[in-house]
Amino acid sequence: MNNKVSIVKCEQYSNALSAVERAVSLIGGIEKFVKKGDRVVIKPNLVSKKKPDEAVTTNPDFLRAVIIMAEKAGGIVTIAESPGGPYNTAALKGVYSVCGVDKAIEGTNAKLNFDTAFTEVNYSEGKTVKNIPVINPILEADVIISLPKLKTHAMTSYTGAVKNLFGVIPGTHKAELHFRLNERKAFCSMLVDLHECVKPTLSIMDAVWGMEGNGPTAGQNRHIGLVMASENSHALDMAACRLIDYTPDEVDTVREAVERGLVGRSADSLDIVGESLNELVIKDFLKPESHFNLLKLISLPASLNARLTNALASKPKMNYSMCVSCGECARCCPPKAIDMSLGRPVIDEKKCIKCFCCQELCPKKAVMIKRPLLNRLMLKFLR
Repeated sequence: MNNKVSIVKCEQYSNALSAVERAVSLIGGIEKFVKKGDRVVIKPNLVSKKKPDEAVTTNPDFLRAVIIMAEKAGGIVTIAESPGGPYNTAALKGVYSVCGVDKAIEGTNAKLNFDTAFTEVNYSEGKTVKNIPVINPILEADVIISLPKLKTHAMTSYTGAVKNLFGVIPGTHKAELHFRLNERKAFCSMLVDLHECVKPTLSIMDAVWGMEGNGPTAGQNRHIGLVMASENSHALDMAACRLIDYTPDEVDTVREAVERGLVGRSADSLDIVGESLNELVIKDFLKPESHFNLLKLISLPASLNARLTNALASKPKMNYSMCVSCGECARCCPPKAIDMSLGRPVIDEKKCIKCFCCQELCPKKAVMIKRPLLNRLMLKFLR
């Protein structure tokens, strides 16, 4: 296993090219990963139509830096992503435009992917899923470069290199997986299966500006000032989690990778090059409300867990003062738990699987995360 992770300072995106090249040079240089004539697919984080200054998606200047670096090595570059919601040409055009991707490729030979075909891939080694639908450009690539964004996440606590690969699942198939695997550990186990099936060649994390709090789209911008890179996404995620003061056990994609032997047991096992990770740890990085789960701290009989999980779990709640009744939350809800018949979204809590897709994809940040009073009081008492 390769546990090398590079960390390079980058205070602003105008310095992204030199920082990205430095980060990759510390783990072997771009020539190690890209050869002349290689079909290179760059997979950024373009979860939804968000402007670059919202710190939700991979910054276009960061993306442009990676394109330039890959083309210098002789790669033939395509940008590919399946954002949240429908996977069609119109949706892709909208995301590429709002996120600044169309501007990022100007002056380069990079192409934007509009092929919305996908293939059902048999992955017999999978622990949780054996068949995975994957968008075709990923399967046709010689080299896959993943560009995750450092953010918190309402469902998975953290989103990074492994979670970024969820964007190779086409459109509504994401909702199907959320519905089938509505328990967090199973969902994160699927993400690790997906990553091991796709196996990106290289991951370069945009940690110049990230997001804390109720991410991945409704949190607060946080300046971090770093670029991180590794050919082992699990090692990169472990380093990023250490940076924002998560333990491996607090993030199920990392915990699962540790259990499968895909990465060492702690950040101390990583081969960190460049900046010192331990000197950069951000102790006050805000976690999502949904991260604070009482059931992590107490052991109860399995027969009680289901009821208590529902009673104590954080839930999405509509902020009607911000809601514009666009219906996007209802369209993206995997269990169809949101009713628009009254002209505004109403959540059926009995149907809700607490995947927080509504919160993630709401264009107006009108979906809040509500932690029950009992949960807050008991956690305060126990901690």
